[in-house]
Amino acid sequence: MEYVLNKEALTTAEVVYDGCQEQPVDLDFSLPDYCPDIQRILKCQVVPCIHSRNFNGDSLEIEGRAAVRVLYLDPSGTGIRCCENTRAFSCSIALRQPAAGAVADAYARVEYVNCRATSPRRLDIHGAFSVCARVVKPSVCEFACGIEGEDVQQRKRAVRTSRAAGFCQQVFPLAETLEIGGGKPPAETVLRTGLTVSVQDHKVVADKLIVKGEACLKVLYAAGLDAPEPEVMEYLIPYSQMLDCGGVTEQCLCDISLRVMDVSVEPKADPSGENTLLQLEAHVSAVVEAYEEAEVEMVTDAYSTRYELVMEEKKRPVDALLEIDSGYAAQKAVFDVGEGGISRVLDLWNEVGAVSAEAGNGQLDYEGKINLCLLAADLNGTPFYLERMVDFSAQRDLRRPAEGRLRCAAGLRVANLSYRITGANSLEVKADLELKAAVYRRDSFSILTQVSADEERPRGKDPAAALTLYYADEGESVWDIARAYCTSVEAVMEENELSGETVGARGMLLIPM
Repeated sequence: MEYVLNKEALTTAEVVYDGCQEQPVDLDFSLPDYCPDIQRILKCQVVPCIHSRNFNGDSLEIEGRAAVRVLYLDPSGTGIRCCENTRAFSCSIALRQPAAGAVADAYARVEYVNCRATSPRRLDIHGAFSVCARVVKPSVCEFACGIEGEDVQQRKRAVRTSRAAGFCQQVFPLAETLEIGGGKPPAETVLRTGLTVSVQDHKVVADKLIVKGEACLKVLYAAGLDAPEPEVMEYLIPYSQMLDCGGVTEQCLCDISLRVMDVSVEPKADPSGENTLLQLEAHVSAVVEAYEEAEVEMVTDAYSTRYELVMEEKKRPVDALLEIDSGYAAQKAVFDVGEGGISRVLDLWNEVGAVSAEAGNGQLDYEGKINLCLLAADLNGTPFYLERMVDFSAQRDLRRPAEGRLRCAAGLRVANLSYRITGANSLEVKADLELKAAVYRRDSFSILTQVSADEERPRGKDPAAALTLYYADEGESVWDIARAYCTSVEAVMEENELSGETVGARGMLLIPM
C-alpha cells in the first residue's frame, strides 16, 4: 500500500559548470612598418577579451579575441613604443545538462607569457590563457511536506533557506569622450589601458534592477616621437544601468558580478585638429543572482501504527545565501629596483589578482595576491620595467554569524594604487583593495520520494491492553517512545501532560494503545 506525498516546491540554484579551459598563444610576427625597431623589450602582455557567450543545448559557446601587446624601447634607448597583434579564439564548454534559463559568468585569465625579439623587427611569443566560466541555472526541488494516511505518524521540521528568485545576465556599453587636461600634451599613441568597474548601489523597480557605480579608467599614452616620456591620465566615470531581472524583489539579496569584456581607447581630434581627446569604447557584462529568504516544512521521519514502512529518499544539497560582504583593505609592498636606482615613476598598475575567502567563527578571512607592475625611469632617465607578486590577507566580521558548512565566492578589485620613492633604489607602494564575498551555507537534505506500507509485516500490538506502563529516562524522545509502542506522539503527550518533545524527568509514563 502506497501513501500520497504532499509536496512543496522550492526553486534553488544549481551549478552546472565551474571550471576553465586553457587556450595556447603561439605567435611569430614582424613589427608593422610604422613601428620603430626594438632595442629592448620592457613588457609583453596578453589581453584576452570575451565578445560573446551563448548556450547551445548542453554546451556554452564562447568567442573572443586575444591581443598581444609589447612595450619596448626604440633605438634611442629612451622612447617607449607599443606594438600589438590580435587573434580571434573560440571554445566550447560541455555542461552536465541542458542550460535552459541559465546564466554564465565568463572571464579570461592569463596563465603565462614568454616573449623574445629574434631580430630588431621580429617577435617570438609563447604563452597561454584560460577561459573560465561559472554556469548557474534554476532548479526546482520538491520537499515532502506531508503524508496522507490515518495510520501514519510523521515528524516535520521547518527549515530556513534561500529561494532563487531570479537570474539575469546582460551586456551594456560604456562610451565616453574624455578630455586630456592638466596642461598635458595631445596624444599620438595609446600605450596601455586599464579599466575596472565597481557597484556602489542598486535598487529594484518592477522586475528591473538599477545598478549604479563608477568605472575607473587609466591610460598611458605617448605624445609623439619627440616627447621625453609617456603621460598618464586617470578618469572616474559614473554609470547607471537598468537590468531586466524577472522575479527580483526589494526583499532579495542580490549577488551582482560585473566584468569588463573589452575596452578600446583611441586618441581623438578636437575642433582645432589636435588629439586632446580620448574616445573610450567598452562593454561590461553584468550577471545577477537574486535570492530571498524562504522557509520550507519537510517530513524528516515517519512510521505507521499498523505496518512497517518502506521509505525511499534521496540526498539533495541546497545552498542558502546568507549575506554579501564588501569592504576595503590596504596592502603595502616595497620594490627594490637595483643598482640603476629610480628617479620617477611612469606608470603603476595591477595586472593579475586572485582572492579566496573562508567563513568561520563569525569572521570572514580573505587571502589572495596581486601582481604589481612598475614602469619607471632609472637615475640616468632610462625606462625600465619590474613586477612583483604581493600576497595579502584581510579579516572582516560577518554581520550574520552562521554555523554549518559554509562556502564563499570571493571577488577582488584594485581600487587605487599610490606610491612614494623612499630612496635612490626603493619604492613603497600602497594598494587599496575592494573585497567582496557571497557567503553561502551548504545544506544537505534527505528528501522523501516514496512511502509505502509493507502489509506482510504488521506491527506487533496488544489489542487487549488500553494502556501500557513505561519507565522513561530524562531527556528521552517522546517520538521514539510513541514509535516503539505503535501509538501517536499526541496521545502520549496528552495522557501524561507533557509539553515538550522530550521527557523532562525520569519516571513512569502511561502509553495509550
